[in-house]
Amino acid sequence: MSNLTQNAISVNGPAITVEQVTPETARTWLERNTGNRAASMAHVAKLEKAIRDGGWKMTGDPIRFSKGGSLLDGQHRLHAILQSGVTVTCVVMRGFDESIFDVLDSGKGRQKSDVLFVQLGLPVETCKMLATATTWVIDYEKEQFGFPGKAEKTDVLEFVKRNPLLIAAAEYGQTLPRQSPVPRSIAAMFYFYASQRNQPLAERFLERFMVGAVEGVNDNLLYLRNRCFAASVDRRPIHRSQVIGALIRTWNAELRGKPIKHATNVMRVDDTFPTFI
Repeated sequence: MSNLTQNAISVNGPAITVEQVTPETARTWLERNTGNRAASMAHVAKLEKAIRDGGWKMTGDPIRFSKGGSLLDGQHRLHAILQSGVTVTCVVMRGFDESIFDVLDSGKGRQKSDVLFVQLGLPVETCKMLATATTWVIDYEKEQFGFPGKAEKTDVLEFVKRNPLLIAAAEYGQTLPRQSPVPRSIAAMFYFYASQRNQPLAERFLERFMVGAVEGVNDNLLYLRNRCFAASVDRRPIHRSQVIGALIRTWNAELRGKPIKHATNVMRVDDTFPTFI
């Protein structure tokens, strides 16, 4: 058990203590780490070295527990204490509502994908794809066609909960080659919308663009694919807003049965951003 060095303080809120956290205590507390994100062993190693070298400094950043006893924040510090074999003085807070979990800022900043990992229980790589693709979808829904990618973590989580088809879109995005003309998250965002209109056509469309299985030298997606690769080689990648607009414009034209006649028109910039028909 840890040694309590200061009486608990609680003023209409979580109880606060300063405790000597032994490696044995760290091991016990980590057993309560049932809903946290996957730990970064690189970050743990950095903290462990600081402890072993005597560079550990106690700050006001506490180890946090929920009212039910679950570990909400502090797993990297606890792993480091356990691996170092050294007892460390830590601030500990108990009695938080579980609902604060997705907004906590721990020693290693919690990302959108971390929140999805904890709340949805999906594989880490799927959560990374899902978080980014959902961010682009939220921008599109808000008609922020510059795609700034500023959606908050809580907004991303709630949007996915309301639109579970995004998970399938992220999983589809993962099947695409890593060496693609654009990030796979853009393809996942496109697939979310296009697959709801015609899933086989959406998959064939992205095979042409992302994989390169084009339909001849005059395929508009071959032109777009080559433009994206060339821009990347020149280290001047085409902005995602232009790529997404080009994909939607090409998709709409083909869905209408009137493919764009001149490939250069795929990349034209209109006064109004194209939207899925």
